[in-house]
Amino acid sequence: MHVCLLNMQIEYYSPVSGGAIAAVTMEYARNLEAMGHRVTVLTALNGDEPYREGEVVPLAVRTRDSLSFIERRISDLRRKMNSWDYPYYEYYMRSFKGALARLSPAPDVVLLHNDLVSARYIKQALPRTKVALMLHNETRTVQRDKKKALAAVDAFLPLGDYIRNWTASAHPVPTAKLAPIRNGVDIDTFKPRAAYLDAASPVRVLFVGRIDPNKGPDIAADAVAQLRKEGLPVTLTVAGGLWFYGHGREMEDPYFRLLKIKMDVAGADYRGHVNRNRIPELMRGHDIVCILSRSQEPYALVTLEAMASGCAVIASKRGGLPEASGGAAILVEPEDFESVAAALRSLVSDPELLRAQKLKSIRRAATQTWKAKTEILEGIFRQLCGAGSESAPGQRRVEEPEEAFH
Repeated sequence: MHVCLLNMQIEYYSPVSGGAIAAVTMEYARNLEAMGHRVTVLTALNGDEPYREGEVVPLAVRTRDSLSFIERRISDLRRKMNSWDYPYYEYYMRSFKGALARLSPAPDVVLLHNDLVSARYIKQALPRTKVALMLHNETRTVQRDKKKALAAVDAFLPLGDYIRNWTASAHPVPTAKLAPIRNGVDIDTFKPRAAYLDAASPVRVLFVGRIDPNKGPDIAADAVAQLRKEGLPVTLTVAGGLWFYGHGREMEDPYFRLLKIKMDVAGADYRGHVNRNRIPELMRGHDIVCILSRSQEPYALVTLEAMASGCAVIASKRGGLPEASGGAAILVEPEDFESVAAALRSLVSDPELLRAQKLKSIRRAATQTWKAKTEILEGIFRQLCGAGSESAPGQRRVEEPEEAFH
């Protein structure tokens, strides 16, 4: 098959500046190519080194800074008239339509991410090509006629049960078109350090992710500060930058200024933005990873990556995190600080418990490889393209291996 992966308008296909969706795109591109398929990646680029997986086709995406005042006003009027979800969308749409029309042979399937608008424009360019839409988050749209907007999507691929249930309640999506799929992990890249079951002294705790109150880095900082006050041997590393902010300008953000005070109290090591290719080394140097999202976090990549790195995980009972954890994490209510502190205290003060949680992590990650997830995705694509089954993707699907721990 020829598979085209269309990156989001706001996402760069780069280990330097790309986010989780770019990382997922890269993993599918790598594994689909290994299975013998041709993979084309249509994406915006910003000068940072792109991922090497797939045949990368640059798109002409415009931003506020690249348009004049008059161009911005005209674009804003177009967006309101067409009820598009993103500013300056027409430049992105024209570019991917042109790129798709030039591909030879035409792709068998195009995979979108969190985009409820573009499917109908893809069908205009390639009427016979199947369109699959992967939904990583609670994806909303301002489209006035949602049924018409979504009719061009041949398969909806919500990321796990939480996003599947949310999507079914929020959008007029036929059940037969829903085919849940889940993130995986590269266990060759994310792997534990030697003697990882022996905790460091002091025990090393990590938060890695966007610096945002919804992600809860301040909760981790407060918990570590509390344990240090009690005399327990524990350190904290915080890695991440502000979304859409220039790195090095964090102090312009009110939340970061508050977090900085809390990190100082906890004696935290703040690393700032860490490039994607340096995350595995960062993780394997720690013992515990905190994923304390206040929001309904979806099936987060960091969960399985932390587990594959041999870290115990403390995660929120929110959104898709319990499902991603698969029984291998200690689940807490992020707004209940005492429960968070107690969970962290139990791991820091009990080496045997920490060892057991690390073993649970490794076992969980081993069942969730990207190779296995890509085989499921390929099966959905084959069904869409009529290679092997007449049924809709939501009616006949391969079940993913799950392992529960109690």
